[in-house]
Amino acid sequence: MGQNLSALLKDYSAIIPKSLRWLLTPRLTDEELRTTFARLRRGVPPSVVWLFGKVQTGKTSIIRALTGAERAQIGSGFAPCTRWASRYDFPDPEFPVVTFLDTRGVGEAGYDPHDDITAFREEAHMLLVVVKAQDMALAGLLRALTTIVRAKPSWPIIVAQTTLHEGYPPEMSEHPVPYPFAQQPLPSSVPVDLARALSFQRTLFADIPVRRFVPIDFTLPEDGFAEPFYGREALLDALAEAHPHALYETFRQFPSLTRELKDLHFRRAQPYILAYAVAASAIAAAPLPVADLPVLSALQLKLLHTIAGVYRQTLDKKTLLEVAGTLGIGMLFRQGLRSLLKVIPGFGSVVSSAYAGSTTYALGCALCFYYQEVFDGHVPRPEQLQAFYQEKFIEGTEKLRNVEEKSDNPQ
Repeated sequence: MGQNLSALLKDYSAIIPKSLRWLLTPRLTDEELRTTFARLRRGVPPSVVWLFGKVQTGKTSIIRALTGAERAQIGSGFAPCTRWASRYDFPDPEFPVVTFLDTRGVGEAGYDPHDDITAFREEAHMLLVVVKAQDMALAGLLRALTTIVRAKPSWPIIVAQTTLHEGYPPEMSEHPVPYPFAQQPLPSSVPVDLARALSFQRTLFADIPVRRFVPIDFTLPEDGFAEPFYGREALLDALAEAHPHALYETFRQFPSLTRELKDLHFRRAQPYILAYAVAASAIAAAPLPVADLPVLSALQLKLLHTIAGVYRQTLDKKTLLEVAGTLGIGMLFRQGLRSLLKVIPGFGSVVSSAYAGSTTYALGCALCFYYQEVFDGHVPRPEQLQAFYQEKFIEGTEKLRNVEEKSDNPQ
C-alpha cells in the first residue's frame, strides 16, 4: 500500500465528530517533563561516576541495573566528551540526577589517561573499575589506573567483577543464594574455579587502593537466570561506603524516581492512545465490511510508533514481534470477525465501532506496559501482557463510552 496514514484517513475524516477531532492532534509540551526532572534534581544531589574498564565488560549493564534505563536508551544516550571517553546523563542531559563517564580503549595500545584525568578531576566523585571475573590480562588497565591514582589519590575506587556465570560449571544453572561473595574466604557455595579466579584477580590490584571488590552478574532475561541483577545490593553498599552522601542517596532513591518517571510517560501517552482509539471507533463505524481493515491496521501501527516516541524508544522489529506474538494472531482474527459483523444492518456497525476503539486503546496501553517492564530490566511474560491487555480493553470500552456521552451532551 503506497498511501501514507494521512491519505488513508482522509476519506474517513468526515465521519469523526467535530467535537472529538481535537483528540486526533493532542497537544503536549515538554513542560511537565522538564518540571519533573528539575524537581528530581533538586531532591537528589547529582552524582558523577567514572566507569573505567575494557569494552564488553558489562558497563552498560551496570548503568541499566542502577538506573532502570533500557539498553537502547543507554546506547543512544552516550555523547563524546574527550578523545577516549563519553558521558551518559540520566535521565536527561538537561536535568541529570546522575552522570556516567565511560572510558573506551582502556588497555589498548595508545590509550593515554591524562586527557580524562584533566577532564574528570573536578567532576567525578569516584572510579568504578569494571573487569570480567575471568580476565587476568589486566596489565594495560592497571598501568592506566596507577597513573590516575597518582594524579588524584583521593578518588574512591570500587572494582566490579562481572559475568560470574562464565565461571560456573555446566550443571550450575542459577546463581548461589544467598549472595556469598561478601565473605572472605569465599564459602563452598562459590564454584572452586570461580573462587580461585576472583581471589587471584584481587592480587593483581595489590598496588591500587581499592575500597571494595564486588562480584556481580547483571544478565538479560534471555540468559535464563532468575535474578537478572545479581549482586546489585552489594554494589549499592559499596557505593555507599565509597561516597556515603550524594552517590548513596541517588542510587537508593532510583526505584522511586524511575517509578515516577514511568508514571509520567504513561500519563503523556494517554491522550494519544485515546485519540487513536476514538479515530479507530469512528472509522470502524463505516458500513462497508472488511474495507476498513487496512486503514485500522495503519492507524494502530502509527499509534505504536507514537507511543515509542513518547518513551523515547524506536519501535524496532524485535519489539513489534514480541508484542504481536503475544497479542497479534488472536487480534487479527477478531478484527476480521468484527468487520464482518457489519453485514448485520445497524447493530453490526455499532459493535464493530466499539470493538475497534477498545482494541486500539488496549493495544496502546499494552505497549506502554511493555516499555515500563523493559525499563525495569526484563521483558514481560506473555500471560502478564495478555492480562494487562484484557484489563485495558474493558477500561477502553468505558472511556470511549464516556467520550461519546460528552460528545452527545456538550456543556
